[in-house]
Amino acid sequence: MPVILDVLTDSLHFFSFAFLLAVLLTIFDRTVKRKAALGEWPALLAVHLPAAALSRFFATHGWEFLVPLGVNAVAYLLVRPLMRPFRPSGRLLFLTNTLFIVSSLAWGIAFAAGLEISLPTRLLLFASYPLLILSLPIGVVAMIEQWEVLAREHWLRPRTIRPLGQREEYPRVCLQVPCYAEPPEVVIQTLDRLAALDYPNFEVMVIDNNTKDPELWKPLEAHCERLGERFRFFHVDPLAGAKAGALNFALRHTPSEVEIVGVIDADYHAEADFLSALLGHFDDPRMGFVQTPHDYRDWQRSPYQRLCYWEYKTFFATTMPSLNEKDAGLTVGTMCLIRRRALEEAGGWSEWCQTEDSELAIRIHAAGYTSVYVPQTFGRGLIPETFAGYKKQRFRWTYGPVQEFKHHLKLFLPGRWAEPSALRPLQKLHHMNHGLGPFTTGLNFLLLPVMLAVVASMVIHHEVIAAPPTLWLASSTSLVGSWLLSWLIYRSEMGCSLRDALGAMLAKQALSHTMIMASVRGLFTDRIPWRRTNKFKSLPSGLQALASVKAELLLGLGCLGLGCVLALHQRPGSLAHMLGLGFILQSFAYLPAPLLALIAEGEIQKAHRPLVVRRPAWQLSGRALAGSALGGVAAAALVALGLQAPANQPARTALPVQKARPATTAQIQPRIATAVAGTPEHPPLAAHTFREPGRDIVAALPQRSAPPAPAAQRAEARRSAPLATGQNPQKVAAPPGGEPEQTQPADAELALIPAEEPTTAIQLLAVTTPAVPNCYDPQLKARDYRCFNRKN
Repeated sequence: MPVILDVLTDSLHFFSFAFLLAVLLTIFDRTVKRKAALGEWPALLAVHLPAAALSRFFATHGWEFLVPLGVNAVAYLLVRPLMRPFRPSGRLLFLTNTLFIVSSLAWGIAFAAGLEISLPTRLLLFASYPLLILSLPIGVVAMIEQWEVLAREHWLRPRTIRPLGQREEYPRVCLQVPCYAEPPEVVIQTLDRLAALDYPNFEVMVIDNNTKDPELWKPLEAHCERLGERFRFFHVDPLAGAKAGALNFALRHTPSEVEIVGVIDADYHAEADFLSALLGHFDDPRMGFVQTPHDYRDWQRSPYQRLCYWEYKTFFATTMPSLNEKDAGLTVGTMCLIRRRALEEAGGWSEWCQTEDSELAIRIHAAGYTSVYVPQTFGRGLIPETFAGYKKQRFRWTYGPVQEFKHHLKLFLPGRWAEPSALRPLQKLHHMNHGLGPFTTGLNFLLLPVMLAVVASMVIHHEVIAAPPTLWLASSTSLVGSWLLSWLIYRSEMGCSLRDALGAMLAKQALSHTMIMASVRGLFTDRIPWRRTNKFKSLPSGLQALASVKAELLLGLGCLGLGCVLALHQRPGSLAHMLGLGFILQSFAYLPAPLLALIAEGEIQKAHRPLVVRRPAWQLSGRALAGSALGGVAAAALVALGLQAPANQPARTALPVQKARPATTAQIQPRIATAVAGTPEHPPLAAHTFREPGRDIVAALPQRSAPPAPAAQRAEARRSAPLATGQNPQKVAAPPGGEPEQTQPADAELALIPAEEPTTAIQLLAVTTPAVPNCYDPQLKARDYRCFNRKN
């Protein structure tokens, strides 16, 4: 047994060093020698010679390092023919990491078996190994899917655009836009972008299912009528099956001449060449679907959404190209084109699955069709504003694949045990792993109570187990290697900065507990209610934002506290001390969640902080200054100093923005009526828009063209001025002798100067909270659709 442990120890040393060297070699290839990777023999020598020398230095007898060196050489010769499209550094990366994991498990079993400890502690140590062994093949497949973009020399399957070109007949395309309680203005923008597609033969179906409020779907119906006969609108209530139910309804009402069906989410802005650049792929009669990546807009100025954006992009930059190479790509719910015949032969959309999109890909491939993933953006959507929305979306994306695995298990079985299908072995493997992958995340959570039980048993039995240097080396190597590879993916494949890469890693850690809970729940349940991603603007909620991350906060603080206690009170170098450091590290998988929730909440509060625009005296005309005695004195002084702008030239200096306390609805509404109608002392006000970075500021300025109105007309104007901000858009009373004027949207609030205050050179009117109604007002919250559909 000691000899076996010595060989396993030296093997673990060798593969630890070899894996880390392969990581560094991959970084060198992807950053320095992108066009011409290091040759095979230089790569082999760069990894094997230093790893052999270092393991020889730590060897007990001096010859044990020859065993792992020989194993690695033989394994490389075996996998080389199967990995011809890979760089030498890529082959070494996959090979050394796999052997590193296997040697770690073997060494751990041998080490635990040789310890002089109590039976309960020994059993608890061994309890974690079945879980680790079960996750080994799943982890290897996931490793290939994630790192293949770093290891590939060239790709074999198509992954580029294929335009149709000029032809006499163009295939008929039906783009389907499912909606449920969406902001009308968001969907209208989506439809306008679809109307601008540069393709001659398409139609658009808008399917609104189960939306109760007519103010949400009536504007869409009217807008489809304005866009013309290409656009058809359906409002269906009730309709079961959530998004899949809406798409199945659309499929039943799709005209018979339609050959290609496209799915567009309600918030996605499609590029004009979305159809013309991709439909050439369907010249192959076996092509089942063409998928393009998710992408997003309006995230650049938001630190929170910037973290989310780069985390979202990782899957489409790594896993999707790898799946495409095995013809096991996925449909991902939007910006995809599907052959109608393939969709109907597969049985339509699955209304039982949370991820009806990726589940459909399994059945289309099982029916004998192929697919292609084109890693080029053709449309951009919206990122959830709150961390609660971000979590809800990821929960659905994790729970759904577990449903897929359980439902289609017979399809994935090998040989005669499998349900008959056209799936090839690699397709089975990767479609199965799409469901098993989330399961490995749940295994990490199941290991946490085992670690706690090991610590408790050692404390009860007064056991002190020394953590050998080999364990420290293997743990550090694995951690550093995975961090370096994650950074390299963001650096070389996605082109983002180190700061953005760290932010994306933080966002990924923040979602880890959500993914664990989704995978565990998926194991024990078959269905959950549909979790819709809300696209309405969010209201500030203060510390209530932490309500969605209570579990992560408690687990994070618990792991951090327990880890600090163990690290400070256990002997340094002992296994309990190492477990304490492990708990501290585990806390960093939970604590990013409340951090991101607070960052998102801070941005929402900042967006709802009202602003006041005060116009400097030198930007006002002499006529406005003459409105008061003080104004007249100031005007004279400014003219003398040459600082006053001429009366017939508008000042061009940007308005300074100052913060102001928000006015209540009761204070705002009378001022709106008075300011719009005008008073004997002050003329009516017209709305003017000033552009500021990131927002439009609407300021009410005096109108000079209309003469003062009689008192009766002013009173009638005050009575007709709308006092509620629930109308959309808001109509204001016409100035005397003029036509009614359309002003700012109804969901903006004017913090106007009271009517009794004179308009002087020191301050004019100003302006806005962001474009939302005052949804904290009980009456507005009860009757305004923009309020009772708000997320908070």
